[in-house]
This record gives sequence, C-alpha cells and structure tokens, in this order.
Amino acid sequence: MSQGFTRYPYHNQPYPGMIASQDPQETVEGLLVFGHSDLERYRLDQFEGSEYLRTTLSVTVHGQVLARYMGDKSQDYEPETVLDAFVYVFVGPLEHLDLTRPWDYEAFKQEHVAPWITQSSTFKAMVDRTEE
Repeated sequence: MSQGFTRYPYHNQPYPGMIASQDPQETVEGLLVFGHSDLERYRLDQFEGSEYLRTTLSVTVHGQVLARYMGDKSQDYEPETVLDAFVYVFVGPLEHLDLTRPWDYEAFKQEHVAPWITQSSTFKAMVDRTEE
C-alpha cells in the first residue's frame, strides 16, 4: 500500500496511471513482487514505457510475507511493515487519464490479469514466484 497516491484509468485501456493524490491519506494497493532480476526490471521499464517512471516509495505490507518469497531474506515481513519498493508513477500528460473515476483494481484482476501475465514469460515468472 502506497500512501498519498491515487490511480485513474488510462483512457480506453484496462490499466491505470498512479499519480500523487490531493489527499495525503489516500492509499493505493497493489501486488508486491520480490526477487526480480535486473533484466526483469529492464523489461518492466520497457513495458511501462515513457509515460511511467520507476521510482522508490515507502509501502506498507498488509499481510504477512513469508521469507521464502524474498530470496535471501531470513525473516518474514509482518503486517504493517513499512519497506521501500519500486513503483511506477504516471508522468505522462494528465489528459491521458480518465480523472472522472478511480481505477477499479478488483475489476482489473477479474477481467485482465490472466492475459497480462501470460503475454510475457517475464511477467508470468514474477507473478508465479509471489504465489508459490
């Protein structure tokens, strides 16, 4: 969970753009992926394109994250742990986003996740590691 941000749908696309919120208490939830390689990060950067900037933000873990998901980490992350994570912030023109409605994460998961992760072996491998 990232605080002080919000997401809006990209016009005519299933994915969002995350931008700073007017409300510093607003939060964005998402998938926390561990153990990705430099090559996987590069591929993600290419996939996201020039309208998204990979940056580091403090995020709060909702549930327990077992050490086995984190490669060389020997301790679990307990709920409410705050850690730094890479996120992609939308830096393109705001008119590319539909600012009239928030992005619906649950609808995206139900309708678009399967095609998204299967279009690339990189994405599939990253998601598979989070679900072992």
